[in-house]
Amino acid sequence: MTTTAEGRRSEILNVLRFERYLKVVDLSQRFGVSQMSIRRDLCQLEEQGILRRVHGGMVATPLLRLGIEINPEVVSQLQNHSNENEAIAQAAAALVQPGDHLIFDSGILSYLTACALPGDLLTQGDLTVITNSLLVALELAPWPGIEMIMLGGEYQADRMMKLTGPHTLRSLEGLHADKMFLTVEAIDIAHGVTISMNGDERLLAKRMIAACNCVVLLALGCKIGEVERHQILTPGEFQTLVTDQECPAKFVSHLRNQGANVIRVQPIQRKTLCP
Repeated sequence: MTTTAEGRRSEILNVLRFERYLKVVDLSQRFGVSQMSIRRDLCQLEEQGILRRVHGGMVATPLLRLGIEINPEVVSQLQNHSNENEAIAQAAAALVQPGDHLIFDSGILSYLTACALPGDLLTQGDLTVITNSLLVALELAPWPGIEMIMLGGEYQADRMMKLTGPHTLRSLEGLHADKMFLTVEAIDIAHGVTISMNGDERLLAKRMIAACNCVVLLALGCKIGEVERHQILTPGEFQTLVTDQECPAKFVSHLRNQGANVIRVQPIQRKTLCP
């Protein structure tokens, strides 16, 4: 039986290459050590971006499961997101219902929302997911409760591993969703949701929005009041906004008075498990 911390971590990685989810209690019994020791192991592996801890256990990241080389810029975004990002993602994921048809764009908050979907939905939620994000597809496609529709197009490894271009637009035709999760680049009362990209990127965002019943905006508070060049959603079209405590209270009140649902989250407070 492996007893050293280094040996345990190595064996945990070997197991995770073939199993999607492992529980702390099972690993504790397997290695004959305390659950606290296992949590320390998981903390070390999570810091390396190899796995992601969830309640009671952990899941392997796409990098480990498929051995895909991820662009360093993308790795940096995935590893350096804040507790506010994760809190927004968890609140957004809680809006998903069994049987939903969902669109995820290629932004970091949309990806984290996909990661935050609860286990019962992943295993038996009968969800349909439409996305141009390879990261989202890698995260969700292995689960039995997910039907994955991956939009085709030109692959951009350095831009959150997304697909874009004319083929992406064509592959979206005829598709429909109940909810879309949209990572917000800039949002303002007067100008709505705006983005810096033009051309196919702007058209894709607008067509995704048009293809769903409800757009769930995912916005860090620092994005409130910013304006980019191209509008993709007018202020009157806001339906649901998930944001953090940095979002100005006046902005929240204005949207709620307009009938929008605004969810304002507290940052996740983490306990340090590593020595």
